[in-house]
Amino acid sequence: MTQFRQAHKQNRYICSAAVVDAEVDEASYVWQGADQFTELDDRRDAQPLALPVVSAPLRVVLVRHGQSTWNASGRIQGSSDFAVLTPKGEAQADTTRQMLLDDRFGRLFHSPLLRAARTAEIVWGSRAGQVSVLHCLREIDLYSFQGLVKSEGKARYGEQYRMWQQRAAEFEIDGQAPVRELWFRASLAWREILGVTDEAAASGEPGAACSLVVAHNAVNQALICVALGLPPTFFRRLVQSNGATSVLDFMPPRGGGGGAPTLVVDRLNQSPGPPFGSGGGGRVGPGRIVLVRTGATEATAEGLLSGVTEAPLSSLGVEQARQAGQLLTDLQVDMLLSSPQRRAVATADEVAAAQAAAGRPAPAVAVHAALRNRDWGPLEGTPAAQALDADAAAERLPDFWQRTGEAWEAAAAAAHKPGGRTVAVVAHSAVISAMLCRCLGLGAERLSLFRSAPGGVTVIEFPDMMAAAGAAGADAPEAAALSAGVVRCANYTAHLGRWAVPITGTDADYAVCGIDGCF
Repeated sequence: MTQFRQAHKQNRYICSAAVVDAEVDEASYVWQGADQFTELDDRRDAQPLALPVVSAPLRVVLVRHGQSTWNASGRIQGSSDFAVLTPKGEAQADTTRQMLLDDRFGRLFHSPLLRAARTAEIVWGSRAGQVSVLHCLREIDLYSFQGLVKSEGKARYGEQYRMWQQRAAEFEIDGQAPVRELWFRASLAWREILGVTDEAAASGEPGAACSLVVAHNAVNQALICVALGLPPTFFRRLVQSNGATSVLDFMPPRGGGGGAPTLVVDRLNQSPGPPFGSGGGGRVGPGRIVLVRTGATEATAEGLLSGVTEAPLSSLGVEQARQAGQLLTDLQVDMLLSSPQRRAVATADEVAAAQAAAGRPAPAVAVHAALRNRDWGPLEGTPAAQALDADAAAERLPDFWQRTGEAWEAAAAAAHKPGGRTVAVVAHSAVISAMLCRCLGLGAERLSLFRSAPGGVTVIEFPDMMAAAGAAGADAPEAAALSAGVVRCANYTAHLGRWAVPITGTDADYAVCGIDGCF
């Protein structure tokens, strides 16, 4: 732990489990027009900087700090530094430590704030890599909002508070634009994190190409969105729970040329607890879509393109399907849609059986033809890593995009039924990626963005569905009432235990993307 104490001594912070929360006098946190971060000059209402060039595949694992005392009391934290971890927060950090125990990292970057620094200390453990404190990883600067209980924010600031809740990208306070400033600051963080990690990767040392970043809810959202090229209007669309892990892979662009790196999202918001309900943070919607990737087949294990080729689940795939079904027993599944392919129907059957075993009504498996996998033509059965020009032989991308869009609209409409419904969809990685792209308003060219491991679960919620329905009116067509989806998690695999794909792996595990069977 010595490296932590040295780092924090230099930055006037002490990271210790012995630190306890105390009543904080309001005068201590009232915004005075400046603070310890003002001299950094990074509070700019400006467009994010471009991601730096990378020369090798890099992996970055983001972790949000465990629950803090101000999280527990409903107090707005921002970049203030009065809150520390609660016992629950320490336990969440320890769960994350165990989840990452066997993973190798070359460097740790973390926020200077106590709640993040303590989480970093727990998760990092006795690793010997370099530790860097980055001030640009501090939580969002909320100025006069900091320290207020949320009810006080509503009472004192009225319309400004509503703007913060409903149109955060436009929200301004004390002459500042917190969310837009955060997007710029996140781009500064990426310049440092990717630049240092890329340089370290050249050493060839085990784990050097993988960095751990421990920070906060809003700044982790901004880091992910900036990497994806999503604007500040996407704030709160990608949930980040206490202690949760998100994993991003950055690769040199295909064909070289020194352009922006290619990004693949390996997983989002893998929380220490189940990925459902208000305990995970963020706004919970009455309607949701739960996307489940089929369990593995023998072709999956061999890295072969599966496409529409029929194959039964392997013994591993059966176990993955059962574990996914067990995870979903935390919910009542109102509708269960499945690809018509054998491995998908078998996975859906396990979900239905788990519902029945839990004493819930067993949903009928409704086969939906539009959920079938992308057809890879003559390439099916060949190693995915060798399919350099797969699109030329595959089902036309516009056709695949159109039919998966129809499947998305059908599932979303079902989730928006009066009172909200939980719709489970069992499909393939390419289909799940297409649905995530539809949710976030991304085009077909971004299909390779999201991974989905066998048995992995992705949850999309609709917290604004009631407001959307009211705005549309009783006589409006159903499609007009669909609200924006919030991604609670993507490729959640914690339920799979020893049957899961590890957080970190070899470069070969994530150097190929965009094709079902290789991720």
